[in-house]
Amino acid sequence: MLIKYLPLLFLLLNSNSLWSQKKPLRKLSPDRPHQTESPITVDKWHVMLESDLMNYTREKTMGDTKNAIGLGYFNLKFGFHERMDIEVISGSYTSSRFKYNTFKRETSVLPDFTFRYKYNIIGNDSGDVAMAIMPLLHSTNFFTEKFKVIHAGLLFNLETELFNRFGFGYTGGLSSFSTDRFIKEYELFSTVSVDYKLVGKLRNFLEVSYRYNQTADYLNTFSFDSGITFTPGNNFQLDAGFYFFMPALKPFVFVGGTIRI
Repeated sequence: MLIKYLPLLFLLLNSNSLWSQKKPLRKLSPDRPHQTESPITVDKWHVMLESDLMNYTREKTMGDTKNAIGLGYFNLKFGFHERMDIEVISGSYTSSRFKYNTFKRETSVLPDFTFRYKYNIIGNDSGDVAMAIMPLLHSTNFFTEKFKVIHAGLLFNLETELFNRFGFGYTGGLSSFSTDRFIKEYELFSTVSVDYKLVGKLRNFLEVSYRYNQTADYLNTFSFDSGITFTPGNNFQLDAGFYFFMPALKPFVFVGGTIRI
């Protein structure tokens, strides 16, 4: 009796409606290396790690010059929905020295955490335009000290293709606002970037950014940024570049990469 049902069973087991092919991963679209964030989320049930392998910054402060080297500044992401992911950001290790020893050498390990939630509105899988909103929460490292919310934020990310050659990106909104004195203290942030192909899988980006913050050292801060990305595979990217902040005349130089699992 069972023999006559074997052909039907074979058809069911090989039916595309029941056993569909695994969905291919999206094109790799990390937030780094520029300050402009990507509106594309991490693929569902996948993990992405974006990190500086090393960075260096220099700034003048209190009549001295501060030189800082950072290792492993990372953004760890997990996609739990087709349009959503969660992210944890922190600096693994930072060492700062002052040229004239006005202050003692400073070191920090995982000083704080930033938690972000990214929700893609349109264009996660297809289309020339992609948009996302990204609320965030910045806290102390609750493993080493009492948990405290330092500030929160809400950003809007946009990405599109121009003339089938240039990638255009924009991020803007409240990069931070006080939660204890709700939005009494805040920072407005906008950044625009353009990237384009140099040769093969090597691309270059150019970016300008602006910050307005009444409690910072400078009320208005601008930056000019540039760098390169090299993507040899679907799940791996290397990058290098710099930001230059004005009027502080503060350079930030980095080498890093992204891996998706």
